[in-house]
Amino acid sequence: MHDLNELQNVINYQFKDLALLTQSVTHSSSYFDGRSNRTKNTSNKNYERLEFLGDRVLGLVISEYLLEAFPNEDEGDLNLRYAQLVRKEACTTVAQNLKIENYIILGGNEVKSGLNKNATILGDVCEAIIAALFLDGGMEVAKPFILKNWQQQLQANLPHKQDAKTALQEWAQKLKLPLPAYRVSQTTGPAHAPNFTIEVSVGEYAKSSSSGTSKRIAEQKAATEFLIRENIWSN
Repeated sequence: MHDLNELQNVINYQFKDLALLTQSVTHSSSYFDGRSNRTKNTSNKNYERLEFLGDRVLGLVISEYLLEAFPNEDEGDLNLRYAQLVRKEACTTVAQNLKIENYIILGGNEVKSGLNKNATILGDVCEAIIAALFLDGGMEVAKPFILKNWQQQLQANLPHKQDAKTALQEWAQKLKLPLPAYRVSQTTGPAHAPNFTIEVSVGEYAKSSSSGTSKRIAEQKAATEFLIRENIWSN
């Protein structure tokens, strides 16, 4: 794994308390003694508690952004946008873009198995890093990190109020078509970091397919491809 000084450069912030950053990327497996028992109380030494806080900080920043960006939308529309931007997959995408997998501290067996590339763990660590930034530098540090690294997703969120699967289902219902059917057409990669290819079909329409690190991500991407291809959504 890379030095945490390099991680500070990646996230563009130098910590006053480096222990916070260390905790944010430390998995609980690093404290196991090899007999499936913990050698000590580690609740304040791994990312789990920080993840709890980071989720709330992320939610606050995204909520404030949406209120300012969409002054004429009601609560229901804002909630749809919010859900897309704070879900675990959004955090995983940011972590992957920053290559956070290179800095996660794991137990020996987990290092060998490549658990650092697990999508859920990457999302959790991303939230923990947000918390570490908040605790070390306040909202003036955490907020710019979020807005910068969520920029692509914030822009992609602009044209559509709904997630792709919901939009596709409602479109099919409106036209009295069969509901969208999703099928795993291929699974590649190791067991700890699989990549799923999902195919979506609606009646006699041509199928669309896409891949992702989880079935949910792949389904959303496949539905998006379908919506864009049929000019239901603009690209």
